[in-house]
Amino acid sequence: MDKEKEYFQEDGELKEILGRFENMLNQVEAYFFDVHEFERIIDHYLDTNHFTKAIDAVQYGINQHPGSTTLLIKEVQVYAENGDSLKALKMIRSLERIEESNSEIYMLKGMILNQLGRIKEAEVAFNKAVDLSYDNLEEILYDIALSFEYVNQYKIAVSYLEKAYQKNPKKLNILYDLAYCYDRLHDSDKSIKYYEIYLDQEPFSENVWYNLGLLYFKKENFNKAVECYDFAIAINDQYSSAVFNKANAQSNLGDYEGAIKTYKECILLEPENVLAHCYLGESLEKLERYQEAIEWYLKSTEIDPLYSEGWYGIAVCYLFLKLYNDALFYVSKAISKDEENPDFWFTLGNIHAHLGSKTDAVKAYSRTTELDPYDDEAWINLAHLNFMQEETGKAINVLKDSYGYTFDIPLVNFHLAAYHYLVNKSDQALKFFEKGLKLDYSEYRSVRKISPDMLEDPLYKDLLEKHIISRKSGKRN
Repeated sequence: MDKEKEYFQEDGELKEILGRFENMLNQVEAYFFDVHEFERIIDHYLDTNHFTKAIDAVQYGINQHPGSTTLLIKEVQVYAENGDSLKALKMIRSLERIEESNSEIYMLKGMILNQLGRIKEAEVAFNKAVDLSYDNLEEILYDIALSFEYVNQYKIAVSYLEKAYQKNPKKLNILYDLAYCYDRLHDSDKSIKYYEIYLDQEPFSENVWYNLGLLYFKKENFNKAVECYDFAIAINDQYSSAVFNKANAQSNLGDYEGAIKTYKECILLEPENVLAHCYLGESLEKLERYQEAIEWYLKSTEIDPLYSEGWYGIAVCYLFLKLYNDALFYVSKAISKDEENPDFWFTLGNIHAHLGSKTDAVKAYSRTTELDPYDDEAWINLAHLNFMQEETGKAINVLKDSYGYTFDIPLVNFHLAAYHYLVNKSDQALKFFEKGLKLDYSEYRSVRKISPDMLEDPLYKDLLEKHIISRKSGKRN
């Protein structure tokens, strides 16, 4: 008998058994069922989340077979799956005293203890189940691992999966879960290893190729990611997530033409995919095809008017096109949808600066630094605006305020040096200049934008020459 015929026969048998049991529940007629039949009835109700009927089936079963440990175990399982873990634990402990050598009891006990968050006790129970098991040990180890996966205990799950893998290195579900758990543990190399072993045995698994692509993307190996997504798409050309992620990987490789083509393929599969429309716009923006980019950004906002990144993309394109009033309109739209995004406020500051609205630019840059105090460009621009208004002291104070976050940014140190030089605070100027040189001396020329004469001063000229000589000789300051 082939598997399909066997399935339909079993399905028909189950329907007949369930029909008789339902009649008995409705007091139409009394029937006798053997233990195996009660197991099938209970499992069916558990699988379909009919817990009340599952409990009824357990009670009828125990009444007809009062000495059946199998049905007593099923009773515990019903309460455990219905969320009554404490009651289930109390019941399983009673069974444990009756049958100390039944591995199934300890398996169920471990699962209940995991539900209650008592992880160490669960391990003890599961280990006892393993000690008492002789057949299908790999399946038992796998089931234990799944129990720990369900409660996010991936490190413990891996220990059981590795043992299962030693028992049967060709079992695909074991390989898949090993790869999954190592990914959750942020061990990409081991995750990749097990996915690749899986593919050696089953090369036509689109989901495994897709997962492998995600891992290579995470490792920033975008070429390998594209290769994996291509395999997934070759197996299933309707796999829109693989198409979308392939486009993202191409974009990260700087292959914007390829990304544009692939995003369009994704949009054919998912016409309402907001991200695909927006990222397509971004790829066009990278190629300086701003008008085309604006069209796709607009389409993303038509699909979802609340999608702030679409409005922001339009603003950036208009900023590059030097259409500052248009840019101002669209960045204001973006901010109205998301007031907590520092990039939006930074761009607003740039636009106001271009429009000559220095007061508004100061407000925008200030808000940027509140939302992201590590944004060194915002601090530098904010200081520079004060400097342009002939308030060098304020410029110094701005960068001093930033210093707890930007102390390791060369430009911040060079700008502080230049501002201090202008107000004749030579010691402070030298300190920050030297710090900037140590961080990245190649940016020292930035001081000329603030204080053109500074590098002609012998103190700074000598310090710069010494530092360059020191670098060339390989010595550290």
